[in-house]
Amino acid sequence: IVGGLSTVAACAPSDKFLNWAGPLGIGLGGVLVASLGSAFLPPTSALGLSLYSISLYGGLLLFSAFLLYDTQKVVRKAESHPNMYGVMPYDPINMSHHIVMDALNIFIRIAQILGMVGGRRK
Repeated sequence: IVGGLSTVAACAPSDKFLNWAGPLGIGLGGVLVASLGSAFLPPTSALGLSLYSISLYGGLLLFSAFLLYDTQKVVRKAESHPNMYGVMPYDPINMSHHIVMDALNIFIRIAQILGMVGGRRK
């Protein structure tokens, strides 16, 4: 999933994923509120279960979109970084820590989904 999304973002012809910063921030706030709400409401109630589902599946979609955004941001900064004397050289390792965090969040969400499905088998 991570490799496919990063390839899509790196091969995209324009910077269309870079315009997603505002909606991604709003979505992150929504997933944060849903996560906090599901921590205080029991999962046996309808509201608690729906908040948990929003947190889980919405977070998976959100961090997949963040992966597209962050990959394209790293590619854009690498292409537009000046190569002049006295300018700090481009550091791809420090620029890509957002991609690592996105991949970790995607992995956690997929592991939670597979854990829920695997718990029903007997």
